Amino acid sequence: MAESPSRSGPASGDDGDAGQVIEDDAVSEAAGPEPFGGARPWWSVDSGGGTGPHVLVNGTGPQVLPAPRDGSGPQVMPGPVNGSGAHPIVGGTGPHGALPGGAGPLPTVPGGPPTPGKRAPRLLLVAGVAVVAAVVLMAGVLAFGTGGGALEDGRTTADSASKKVIDAGQEAGGLRKDGLTAPQASAAYPFIAGSIEAGGVPVAKHGLAVYTEEPVGKVNVLFMGGTGAIGKPADFLQKAQPTTFIAGQDADPGGKGGKAVCGTFAVLAETHTYCAWATKDSFGIVASNRATVNPQFELMADVMRRIRNGVERPK
Repeated sequence: MAESPSRSGPASGDDGDAGQVIEDDAVSEAAGPEPFGGARPWWSVDSGGGTGPHVLVNGTGPQVLPAPRDGSGPQVMPGPVNGSGAHPIVGGTGPHGALPGGAGPLPTVPGGPPTPGKRAPRLLLVAGVAVVAAVVLMAGVLAFGTGGGALEDGRTTADSASKKVIDAGQEAGGLRKDGLTAPQASAAYPFIAGSIEAGGVPVAKHGLAVYTEEPVGKVNVLFMGGTGAIGKPADFLQKAQPTTFIAGQDADPGGKGGKAVCGTFAVLAETHTYCAWATKDSFGIVASNRATVNPQFELMADVMRRIRNGVERPK
């Protein structure tokens, strides 16, 4: 039998790869497999020089955090005695720690809200102020009633010191009271009432009326007068001008003396006439409720003097 010729050339690629695989398997079997793939087992306490979270010793409760060298960051948190209540902060700031046992009210912090026990002194203080105010008010009322206040009929003590009386009766100076028109509803009232308020001396209790001679004549006037401490009559008449005063001039006050003026004032787009007198302790204003195109002060001054003779008299 003839022998097969021997192979002297290099092995094929498949034979070389198979040999390398056998060698690698042999090395692996000699070294043995690593059971955790190079990682530390979970029960190991060795940090192994790595980073990441630290291991837990017993796996329960809060753990001690290593304090930083520079004194910043989280601080050590010791566990509570009985496991309840807030945990105190060691060396920190902010709210104070809880009392032992974790129950009961916290102590009052300086500068905090007042406790209920502090309300009693405050209530006593408020009550004391109210009592003092009431006493002062009563003293003022008594002084006003016994001194220089208003009297029952609406007059002031200055009225009682006057030597004259103003009383607007049913008739004055040949004119009669207008029973159909209330003084407050007359055309001149808002302007004359404002002038008397500016003068500072109030109208007498019976010092307000509307006088007329209609339908016989055309006269319809508002009268307002009173008594009191007038001072200088000229100054009073200057202050007591109608609120829509236009122009004026001096007039004759009549036989009873004093000072008198007449003038015009506006009522919307119309012009009305008035005359007034004043003494050191009495005054009166007569104002037309009818508009006039050409004011005649002499005629209005005559009406004023006639009404004055009927309403002003000595006590």
